Amino acid sequence: MNVWTSLWKESVNSALVSGAGFVLALWYVRSRVVDKKSISKSFLRYFQDLFPIGMMLLSSYLIVSVDLSIGNIFMAVAAFIYIISYIAPSVDKYDNTHRATILSLGYTRQEYVLRYLFPKSKRMWFSALANFFIAQLLTLMSFKFLISYEIPQLQEVIIFVSITLMIFGVVISVIRNLVRMER
Repeated sequence: MNVWTSLWKESVNSALVSGAGFVLALWYVRSRVVDKKSISKSFLRYFQDLFPIGMMLLSSYLIVSVDLSIGNIFMAVAAFIYIISYIAPSVDKYDNTHRATILSLGYTRQEYVLRYLFPKSKRMWFSALANFFIAQLLTLMSFKFLISYEIPQLQEVIIFVSITLMIFGVVISVIRNLVRMER
């Protein structure tokens, strides 16, 4: 297969999967802010930093070696976690600061989100999407390149590294949250 054809194919696949994670993140934020559903973000604080990277590596392994659809589902979840952890602090900060003022002017929550919250955080949303898309594309292309050399035990190393990154991501997040609680 031609390099350009492979790059194009992986770019389209990465764009679709990143887009799916982006849509899930938009739905999540909209549900939290507009509908005031009791969708907690507390569970996400344990899956930050290294966890999405490890999940992306594991997803790349699944896409290349096991099954494309299972790997894409894991990759979409990794995109969701990455995008939410990237934009949640700024969205929450803007929401906590300006929501009462804007809603007191007579706007509905839907209008508040569409006119103020999302436009103010638009750059962060697209930056998170672009970051994940590029990282995912580079990971998939690098993994396919390395697989083509048939390096012994490469797949086991990738699985070990990805699981280690996910575990360390959770451990670092737990430690960080414990330190915040002590303050």
